[in-house]
Amino acid sequence: MPLGSIGGVKLRLSLLWVVFIALWGLAGFLPRVALVCGFLAVHELAHGLAARLLGVKVAEVELYPFGGVARIAEQLELEPYVERRIALAGPAANLLLAALAVMFHNRGLGPRDWLQFMIESNLVLALFNLLPALPLDGGRVLRSYLAPLVGYRAASRQAARVGQFLAVALLLVGLATGYGGHFNWSLMVAALFLFVAASRERSQAVYQFIRSLVGKESELLKKGCLRGEQLVVLEETRLLEIFRLFSPQRYHFILVLDRSQRLRGKISESTLVKAALREGLNIPVKRVL
Repeated sequence: MPLGSIGGVKLRLSLLWVVFIALWGLAGFLPRVALVCGFLAVHELAHGLAARLLGVKVAEVELYPFGGVARIAEQLELEPYVERRIALAGPAANLLLAALAVMFHNRGLGPRDWLQFMIESNLVLALFNLLPALPLDGGRVLRSYLAPLVGYRAASRQAARVGQFLAVALLLVGLATGYGGHFNWSLMVAALFLFVAASRERSQAVYQFIRSLVGKESELLKKGCLRGEQLVVLEETRLLEIFRLFSPQRYHFILVLDRSQRLRGKISESTLVKAALREGLNIPVKRVL
C-alpha cells in the first residue's frame, strides 16, 4: 500500500501492518500503536541517514509491524561493510531511544508507564531486528559476512532460509503460549510477517542479482570505472556456475581454459550476461567464445 515519498524515497505500508493496527485497535491500544509507528519511523530514518552518509541511494522502504525493508536502488555499490553499517543503524537508533527513556525514567521526568513502554518497545524492535534472518537487519549483517564466501545470491538465500526457520519457531512458541491460556497475538503476527517477508526475499534473490548484473554496463559507462576481478573457468563450465561466483560490487573478467589448462580466451562480464539472456544459463562458456 503506497504512502507517498520522503526525500525521493517511496514509502509503502505492508498489509500485515494494517492487520497489526486493527488487532491493537480492537484491544484499545491505538495510542501505543501510534507511538510504535514513531519508533519505526526513527528506525527507518536511521537506515536512510546511514545510507546517505555512505553514498547509497534507498529506492523504497516498506513498513512491517516490527520493522521495515529498505530496498537499495544500486546493489552494485553495496560492499559488505557498507551493508552492515546501513543495517545496524536502525537497531542502534532504537537502542538510543531506549537509553534516553531509561534516563528520563530514572530521573522521574515524564509519565513512568509511558517511559516503560518506550523502553520495552524499542528494546523489542532492536533485538527482533538483530535476529540473523532476512529481511531483518541481522539477516543483512549475516549476508554481508556470507557473500564474500559463497556469493551474494547464495548468501541471500541462506539468510532468508534462516528467516523462514525462525518464523516457524516463533509460530510454535505462540501456539504453545496460546495452549497455556496466554495467547500472544503480537508474536503470531511477528511470525507471519517474518515468514512472508523471508519467503519473498528468498524468491527475489535471483532477480535482484540478475538486475545488478544487467545494470553494471550502464554503471561503468556513467562512472567511467569499477572495481574488477578475474575468474578462471574450464571451457565446459555452465554460465550458471560462473554467475554463482559473481559479486554485485565487482566487474568480472573470465579466463577460459581447456582441460590442458591452455588459455582459450577471455570474456567480459557484459558479454557473458548478454549471452545468458540470449541463450540461457545452462550453456557452456565455450559456446560464448
